[in-house]
Amino acid sequence: MAGKTKGLGKGLGTLLGEAADIGRSREAAAPVTEEEKKIEQIVKLRLIEPNREQPRKDFDDETLQELAESIRLHGVIQPLIVVQKGQHYQIIAGERRWRAAKLAGLKEVPVIVRDYDAHQIAEVSLIENIQRKDLNPIEEAEAYRKLMEDYELTQEALSERISKNRSAIANTLRLLKLPEDLKLLVAEGQLSEGHAKVLLGVEDEALQREAAEKIIKEGLSVRQTESLLRAKKNGEKSSRRQGKRFPNEAEYENVEKALEKKLGTRIRVKRSGENSGHIEIEYYSLEELERILAHIR
Repeated sequence: MAGKTKGLGKGLGTLLGEAADIGRSREAAAPVTEEEKKIEQIVKLRLIEPNREQPRKDFDDETLQELAESIRLHGVIQPLIVVQKGQHYQIIAGERRWRAAKLAGLKEVPVIVRDYDAHQIAEVSLIENIQRKDLNPIEEAEAYRKLMEDYELTQEALSERISKNRSAIANTLRLLKLPEDLKLLVAEGQLSEGHAKVLLGVEDEALQREAAEKIIKEGLSVRQTESLLRAKKNGEKSSRRQGKRFPNEAEYENVEKALEKKLGTRIRVKRSGENSGHIEIEYYSLEELERILAHIR
């Protein structure tokens, strides 16, 4: 399998062409090559079915209606990318266009048929959505986990195949540790990914939920959320200390960023005095711990 999919590490640009974003009310799609345009086919809409493993689960009704109106006026400008499954076709890229075409009342749409195996389809679908920023953070995390589990990929291997920073993949996967109700808030956009990562810093789910409610109600920033949770975790004594800032604190924040860049994981430099403190290094698996140790050695 690995040999057949080696080229996927180049990202969607190699597989589907340069992504084009032509506005919410118009059709956003990855262009096909001039050579492929010559083999474009017209296929009945009823013979096309979505990919059940598509990472994106949520399609905004308003933007779909806008795209449908554009399609009524101009047709489907960019063909769908599909694979043939017997007498039917499965969508690799273009499910949003397919849905909008149905709303517009079309009976046929243009397609390009490609010969991909299941592994390649999964990777291409994920890459397309990531490059267009179509996935919410939870959908993205679920897609990463599924690829890793289905094809026994490490985070490092997944990073290479989809051209995504390994530490970014690790941080996104952490979101799956949230309780289901909080994951839903992240998926809906009520909590940002930054807020979610801060909530993951505490193990008490009741405290996580309490903080989440306050974030939404009061519009707390990520920094304010960090301060809130520090105060909650450490009680009134810690709360009184929130106003105290050590000298050169900005320099220590720069140290955190430098260490995170070097080790590819979350680092916290915690100061107990002007010239003392400790460093916390996060890891999310034994594999990641071994990788961090290799960097340190």
